[in-house]
Amino acid sequence: MNIGIIGTGAYAIALASILENKNLNILMWTKLNNEFQELSNNHTNLSVLNYKLNEKIKFTNSLEELSNKSNVLILAIPTKFVKDTMNELKTYYHNQEILIASKGMIENTNLLMDEYLSNILNTNKISCLSGPSFANDVIKKEPIGLTIASKNNNSLQYIKNIFSNIEYITLDDTKDIIGLELCGILKNIIAIGAGILNGMNINSSTIAKYLKDTSLEIEKIIVQLNGFKDTFSTYGGFGDFILTTTNNKSRNYTFGQLIGENKDYKNYMKTTTIEGLENLNGIYNLLNSKNINSKIIDILYQIVYLSKDKNILINYLKN
Repeated sequence: MNIGIIGTGAYAIALASILENKNLNILMWTKLNNEFQELSNNHTNLSVLNYKLNEKIKFTNSLEELSNKSNVLILAIPTKFVKDTMNELKTYYHNQEILIASKGMIENTNLLMDEYLSNILNTNKISCLSGPSFANDVIKKEPIGLTIASKNNNSLQYIKNIFSNIEYITLDDTKDIIGLELCGILKNIIAIGAGILNGMNINSSTIAKYLKDTSLEIEKIIVQLNGFKDTFSTYGGFGDFILTTTNNKSRNYTFGQLIGENKDYKNYMKTTTIEGLENLNGIYNLLNSKNINSKIIDILYQIVYLSKDKNILINYLKN
């Protein structure tokens, strides 16, 4: 089987590290010439992750080559680059399986990733992979759990087979790709709030209350957007929520902490991909377009985008 990975960032490399010892032909794509040269020569991209990939993995800077040589395409780039990449890929795409490993909404569309890909590529062969799995942890090949979702039964089984029989990977699955994508979006947003509270030196008990209250809010939003409440109990739901909202290795948590500490976070924004920042704007607009009210999303939007007093988050918890 031939696997094409769109991206050579930290998580793309981590996914390749999971699959590199299986009987698969892996080809990875980057548009950046410096990354292409380093990966081709050394099988590393040390600017993002300290890991040397298996020598059998190949690299390309041509989306046409990647598509023509792949049975499965794994999308593992920041969501802000998805539009441009898919506009180029659609010319070469030939209805192979697509696996979403990126988290977020498509900018200025109010669309989840699977909705956008279905429209632009005219396919239903779309799955999503998510779970508590920092790239730096994945490459250690210690136990992690991942969730696979797809509306398409054949696609679900196809992708499950690729990630099965890896001794340190535990899989669960769901047909609720909407819910799984929303879990990946919302946990990054909630992590910003958790970081804000920590930066304000709010006690751990209050932060625990925040996490409990917001987990219920996530379930409510999933149902209101036609997902399944139970999806939050998966690895890609509760598991990823716990990892991202309680760990200062999370970029979203760190971003929130800088806000809470009243530190200059603008340079961090310029040098770091903060999925929750983009997701917050996207989900805020989506909920408003559907007349869905979410107090916590509204509060975090006011703090992050409108520079409102952070204490409105504390008042939310009092109520």
